[in-house]
Amino acid sequence: MFTQRVSHAHVRESALATYMSQIFNYMAGGVAVSGLAAWITVNSPAIMQAAVNAQILFLIVWFGFGFFMHKIIFNMQPKTALMSFVAFSALTGFALSPLALIYTGASIAIAFFTAAFMFAGASLYGYFSKKSLSGWGNFLMMGAWGLIGAIVVNLLVALFTGSPIEGLSFVISLIAVPLFAGMTAWETNMLKDMYASHAGDDVHTSRMAIFGATSLYMNFVVMFIHLLHLVGQHRQ
Repeated sequence: MFTQRVSHAHVRESALATYMSQIFNYMAGGVAVSGLAAWITVNSPAIMQAAVNAQILFLIVWFGFGFFMHKIIFNMQPKTALMSFVAFSALTGFALSPLALIYTGASIAIAFFTAAFMFAGASLYGYFSKKSLSGWGNFLMMGAWGLIGAIVVNLLVALFTGSPIEGLSFVISLIAVPLFAGMTAWETNMLKDMYASHAGDDVHTSRMAIFGATSLYMNFVVMFIHLLHLVGQHRQ
């Protein structure tokens, strides 16, 4: 009986590890797709100009997808949901490519690898933590909504006055980096804890993996953008 319990526990741990690996493989694939889309855009003046002109539209699509991605993903078949994530990743890479016109290549690389290091550390903490991080949820969500509010205010001020509030962008970035690192740890922990509730449903598990990968991918992108704002050197 004891051997049987150990065997079942081993199977559950193995299935959980496979599920979490799938999430992070999807997420890493999304980052790779974004990188390829950005590289193609940077090397085509016509596509780059289109990316510059589409920034407002991209922000609307990005925030809209973020708000409704649970409904979008869980109302699709897994393959369709995965293709939607791939398309979203490509769109993000296309829209972020104008950063190459503002910041040096070295700055972009430093911000990217710093974000990757922080993301990996936060994810590992969330995965291997012996305690539930569910108590972080309300605090992190309040912080995220406050940050979104500050960003919207800054954009509106810039739209109507021609320039954003002095210093607010820097403060937003200073808060966003640790906030979304915390979000990454919390979401990783939640994805691990939630696995048991849908482990027997392959379709739901696949959707959950895509949903988790999308959410973690968005955390990584936000961390990268704000790190670049904090440490990036502008082109002369």
